[in-house]
Amino acid sequence: MYKDFSADVIAYADKHRLSNEPTPIGVGGLSIVRSREPSALMNTLYNPLLCLVLQGQKEARLGERVVTFSAGESLIVSINIPTVSQVTAASPAKPYVALALEICLDTIRAIQAELELSDDDVADNASIASGISGGELVQAVKRLFELRDRSYVEQKIMAPILLREIHFRLLLESHGGMLRRLAYPDSHESRINRAILKLQKDFAEPICVQDLAALVGMSASSFHEHFKAVTATTPLQFLKDVRLLVAQQKLLATALSVSTVGFEVGFESTAHFSREYARKFGYPPSQNRRGSVQAIT
Repeated sequence: MYKDFSADVIAYADKHRLSNEPTPIGVGGLSIVRSREPSALMNTLYNPLLCLVLQGQKEARLGERVVTFSAGESLIVSINIPTVSQVTAASPAKPYVALALEICLDTIRAIQAELELSDDDVADNASIASGISGGELVQAVKRLFELRDRSYVEQKIMAPILLREIHFRLLLESHGGMLRRLAYPDSHESRINRAILKLQKDFAEPICVQDLAALVGMSASSFHEHFKAVTATTPLQFLKDVRLLVAQQKLLATALSVSTVGFEVGFESTAHFSREYARKFGYPPSQNRRGSVQAIT
């Protein structure tokens, strides 16, 4: 099944001359990810997503945690999280091929409310996890991919049905435990997720961790403990990573000066911004301009 599925995805990518960048196919938010060679380490701000690998191998790093996922496996990212990732197995003859789909937590919660699945079996509440993909999940993603050549009417009717099925299958996956916890509004994971969304929304504003903890109904000590368990970092480091990733996007997409970008994302001095930027990416922000050669670490 994977061999034929992978061949169909590669044929589509070749036909449309897709680059190595993730490319939406125009149906249900599904994207193709293909790489003909191993990649450098890439700092990325992941949204909740499913990555179904059909060929090759990739890894994602969250703090000291390294999650590897290869053909026949899938990665589930449960919350918005800064990570470092890279394709580790790919070649022109056998490229890395995967399909990516954003996960809607509202849909997860709606399905969970109907199923009342238990989360008692969850021993690991990290926000990224990989595992062998269930056959039903793969088939549902395959049917969504096959909608690309169907009529607009069929896409309009069938895509929402298949997306709901995919979310249902994700809740049943052995590595879908974190999603099951997030489906409960009062779980520690859901509260941390609300704090993360607040940090991302107001990333340029000064943040008081105690106020953030109070906002989600937790003590400061409990908040720190559960935040690190979910994200593998502290709230302040998380905020810094978000600021730096947004800054990188601004530097690549605009002609704004380094100092302006630094202030816009919340740094109080250009020197501090430049120092933290170089520490994270391995080169100064002045090198990350449009048209410049990137030295991505």
